Amino acid sequence: MEKSLLHEARVHGDPMFQLGVYEVSELNNQVIFDCHWHYELEFVYLEKGEASFQIGTTLHQLKAGEAVFVPSGGLHAAYPLNNSEFRLYAIVFDSNFLSSFSYDAIQHKYLDLLNTESPFPIISQTNSWEKNIIHYLQKIISLFQTRDIAYELEIKADLLLIFSLFIKHHSTKLVAFRDPIEQEKIARLKQVLQFIQDNYPHKLTIYELATLVRMSEGHFSRFFKSLVHKTPIGYINSIRINHATRLLKETDRKIVDIAMDVGFENQSYFIKTFKKQKKCTPNSFRKMNLQ
Repeated sequence: MEKSLLHEARVHGDPMFQLGVYEVSELNNQVIFDCHWHYELEFVYLEKGEASFQIGTTLHQLKAGEAVFVPSGGLHAAYPLNNSEFRLYAIVFDSNFLSSFSYDAIQHKYLDLLNTESPFPIISQTNSWEKNIIHYLQKIISLFQTRDIAYELEIKADLLLIFSLFIKHHSTKLVAFRDPIEQEKIARLKQVLQFIQDNYPHKLTIYELATLVRMSEGHFSRFFKSLVHKTPIGYINSIRINHATRLLKETDRKIVDIAMDVGFENQSYFIKTFKKQKKCTPNSFRKMNLQ
């Protein structure tokens, strides 16, 4: 999974089975994955370790054996809580994956609720129905990895069972639960992050980003760091380095050319920043990924 992407515009799985399961067990410049969003629905299951999981502007502590549900369009990120090892799985799928051919009672009464924001995103194992959800998530991960006969049917059935439990126990809460102030912050942040994603190869300044959302540079820098947990420049460099890693793996272009392509003005600063984030030089990274 391209963890640096802000708004993912990719097909998860394949066009005939739009669901993907992704394992993440390594840090990406001191974060598990940066702030991003997508229109697909997502469950994140933390199999090992601890993590701080951000949904919107709120941080939630996630422990091993717990999961979190991310609604369509939900801004989210994950950060390590300590230096211990971790492993999580992201189950990402198109909302239409569960839909019927025609608009029916199931879609109207239940599935449409999945595009609203839940005020209780953490799924622990404090009661039997949450334990059942965790069991189904673990089963989906296993089914996707082994891909035995009819695994697609089982995965779809398990997701429907998960949401039947989820909606049954949150039916009075799964409504348009949106704090106007928080939604305004998220809308502004998405605007900035998308602008960075679209323009990272070019020179970007704090003034330019602050002007985009009508803030002073100082106010913008504090606003950005409070939500993204990085400075604007730190985030921009993270986006650039992650795009550079893909070019290093997929092309034989010169390192200086890659540095220029992703927005660095000189090779030495690129190498210094790359080494700080990836703990190795670009050349070493390329050699390791050719083996």
